[in-house]
Amino acid sequence: MKPTTTHALSALFAAAALLAGTPATASAAATAINFNGAINNVTGPGSMAAVGGLVTTFNTISAFGIAPMAGGDRQVMSFSGLAPLNASGLQFTHATAAPNTTGYTILMDVYYTSIPNYVSLLQLDNANDGDLFARGSGAAGINSDYAGASLTSGSWHRIVATVDNSLAIDFLKIYVDGTQINGVDGYDSARFDLSDPSFLVFADEDGETAAGYISQFYFEDRALAGSEVQAFGAASAAAIPEPSGLMLGAAAGLALVGRRRRRSS
Repeated sequence: MKPTTTHALSALFAAAALLAGTPATASAAATAINFNGAINNVTGPGSMAAVGGLVTTFNTISAFGIAPMAGGDRQVMSFSGLAPLNASGLQFTHATAAPNTTGYTILMDVYYTSIPNYVSLLQLDNANDGDLFARGSGAAGINSDYAGASLTSGSWHRIVATVDNSLAIDFLKIYVDGTQINGVDGYDSARFDLSDPSFLVFADEDGETAAGYISQFYFEDRALAGSEVQAFGAASAAAIPEPSGLMLGAAAGLALVGRRRRRSS
């Protein structure tokens, strides 16, 4: 077998192994948002809007003069740091029936030129304190539970948070570029349920926010497995695929390599 074929097979078998156990279909409530000149719903029932005076602009990554993203020079949105004002941020309406019983996943591709001591990423109740924070140290978490060092400024990162209220340990898992950096114990329904039909992104009640950029946003009304999050990988200009699409792509790749092997044997 040629070395190039060996490498291709290794990668594809690794992808297939990674995705083993992934459901064949993604949730009907999976929503993808992009920022190509506006806040656009790409697929799914959810919607997003800038509220509370959030200042936004749209342009390409290169036009903003920030570090490039793998895969190309896509359109992104800049957002301002917020004044201490509730109900100010990106409001996402999830349009899902029961995320408190199914769990949920939130994914975003973001870039910060600077990360101060605390930066709120999510405010799930549209008020009060933020519910997921990045730190200037590169960590992420909530309360006194912060870990990791890879969520740095000056680079694009794919941040994924999964919430599974059936778990006593690691009910909240936080990933950066496909790698889990923290797991938070002790589900707190007051903070992490989605009783409200919407929640805020980049919002905080006392101004622990920062200006930045967002490229893509994704919500699904189930907690994705670690292998599925790993398959999403790092921030990329390519559109975010649903987990079922990743699995089907790996299977198609395996079939293609198999055919090539038969022809060359």
